[in-house]
Amino acid sequence: MVTGDDRESLENKAPFMKLGSGRFINTPARKEQVVKPSGEITLNFESVDIREVIKIIFEEILQENYLIDPKVQGVVTMHTETPVAVDSVLAILESVLHSNGAGLVLSHGIYKIVALSDIKKQSVVPSIGKQGKSISAGFGTQIVPLQYVAAKEIRKVLEPMIPEGLSLSIDEARNLLFISGIRSQINQALETIKLFDVDWLKGMSFGLFPLEYADSATIVDELNKLIGSSGDGPLSGIVRLVPIERLNSIMVITHQPKYLEEARRLVEQFDRGTVTSPGQRLYVYHLKHGKAEEIAGLLQEIFGGAGGSASDSGAGNDVPPPQERSNVRSPSQSAVPPKGGTKENASTGSAKATAGKEEGGTMGSGGQGPVNIIPDQNRNAILILASARDYRAVEATIRKLDVQPMQVLIEATIAEVALTDNLSYGVRWFLQGNIGDHTIQSGLNLPLPGSVSGPGLALGILNSADELRVFFDLLNAQSSVEFLSAPQIMVVDNKTANFRVGDQIPITTRSSQSTSNPDAPIVTEVQFRDTGTLLSVTPRVNVGGMVTLEINQEVSVPGTAPAVGGGGNVPISQRTIDSTVVVHSGQTVVLGGMITQSSSNSQDGIPVLMDLPGVGKFFSSTTEDVTRTELIITITPRVITNPMQAKAVTDRLRKRLKDASALEMSIKELSARPALRSETPAVESVQ
Repeated sequence: MVTGDDRESLENKAPFMKLGSGRFINTPARKEQVVKPSGEITLNFESVDIREVIKIIFEEILQENYLIDPKVQGVVTMHTETPVAVDSVLAILESVLHSNGAGLVLSHGIYKIVALSDIKKQSVVPSIGKQGKSISAGFGTQIVPLQYVAAKEIRKVLEPMIPEGLSLSIDEARNLLFISGIRSQINQALETIKLFDVDWLKGMSFGLFPLEYADSATIVDELNKLIGSSGDGPLSGIVRLVPIERLNSIMVITHQPKYLEEARRLVEQFDRGTVTSPGQRLYVYHLKHGKAEEIAGLLQEIFGGAGGSASDSGAGNDVPPPQERSNVRSPSQSAVPPKGGTKENASTGSAKATAGKEEGGTMGSGGQGPVNIIPDQNRNAILILASARDYRAVEATIRKLDVQPMQVLIEATIAEVALTDNLSYGVRWFLQGNIGDHTIQSGLNLPLPGSVSGPGLALGILNSADELRVFFDLLNAQSSVEFLSAPQIMVVDNKTANFRVGDQIPITTRSSQSTSNPDAPIVTEVQFRDTGTLLSVTPRVNVGGMVTLEINQEVSVPGTAPAVGGGGNVPISQRTIDSTVVVHSGQTVVLGGMITQSSSNSQDGIPVLMDLPGVGKFFSSTTEDVTRTELIITITPRVITNPMQAKAVTDRLRKRLKDASALEMSIKELSARPALRSETPAVESVQ
């Protein structure tokens, strides 16, 4: 199946290829060709000093410049029964030198004869290529660019057969092989490389065989057992069978072309039909990330197939059609679960697989029957009854839906600020009145509320943890700040995270008594109401790292005395925020504006006299204390896209807990340590 995005991609984007040069190193400048003597010569030396032999060959025969290391010593006996070409004299001399513990190096146009122990210390310009004729005489280094085989594989082949003195190294990134040694050894290695560095794919035979009824993985497993192409079987390494589940086909790879036809015949024999409709078979797709009932509901709507439930386990497992699935709360729903003793399922994002549909939609031309899609909740799998062609379209859609969801780390801080002195008009007015004051900026950048995507309760956005610290330090310098809670919650994208700290108090909802029996007991229904600090956050990650936050915050405090007319229930003081804001991942949104005012009366006066009836008021005074506080909430979402980021968050939290535990232990040790006593030592006078 081709979705809308895929179709647009196919129509607007043609395949693009850019062929490289295949060269990953520069070729050195061409060396100047020297005209050398030609012809043939006979060599006869009997117990001659090796230094004399070197002198004769270089001065009289080759007419080349040379240097001899004093360490080179020895006696040479050499006879050639038939004349040899002058070009091969240098190779003969190399063999003689090597047998006497010496080697030949060409450097800057001069041949150096040095001991083998010092030969690698000489400066040599490497040659490039696979041809031996490009190698300079004597010891050298050859860089071999490989075309078809990996350098590390060629090294495995050469290492068992290289002679002493020859060294190999590789550059895997550029697929290069480095060979260092004398010319004859390098030539032998190059000949071996030519045998193995061939186009491996050109010699292989491939076959792709689509299946009509059977599953590709099942057929491959059965064929491997039959022909022994896996493990230690006779055809292991000669014939490979690879299931291509996306195409429901089998890829056959073999060294022998004749095996390809035999594999085709076996695949056709094993691909037999089932008892279902012609061309249909049952497929089971095990999901990795999504829920079976949700994805099955979407597939039923997309492909129009019949639905059912393979493993319903009671209420709450039915999956509504996609048009009923929504993350938008209705007015009757609360972001915080109901305050009663019963809790309803607050999730409306499930899909419904009902068994009432008898007819199934076909997949257009080429479909061989209805497509039946059934969720298996116990195994988190989807059962699909369809033809191979239809299944490929369904499977492609499932792969796009069954993706790992992103997670969001919610870091929140809930604090109360006493509104006194400069903060008497509230935090918003204090910040707006001080914007531009260099004495309090300290890097703090709180934009005006109009720049925040949210209601008027948003005070601004902070860009880092340092700015958040500066913000609270600024408030604490002007007044007292009390932190009520600082939760950290990890939640899946588009799911709700709930945080509750407080008590549940009983609330009498109804009382009843039988009217026919006056002695009947009074039946009272009680529900428990959550109080304290309640926070509910639903993040939605958008393209580009923007995070939409649906925030519901409540701070509730029960009263101490029953309310008048409240049926014996205590009043509950509430402060709530219900807001939607949009911020970048890592930014902090600051919400405020919820101001609470409370007052209390205190009486002071002269003891005893202030309590006298009638005249006590003349000896006392009454003072009314008014306290105003503002609730400040900061929320920082951090998008977690992969397991590595999740691990980093966990490690950071673990480190914080470890540091806090170490600090607590240090404080306990200091508290348990006895106080130091200052004692004056006795001083003896020595006469």
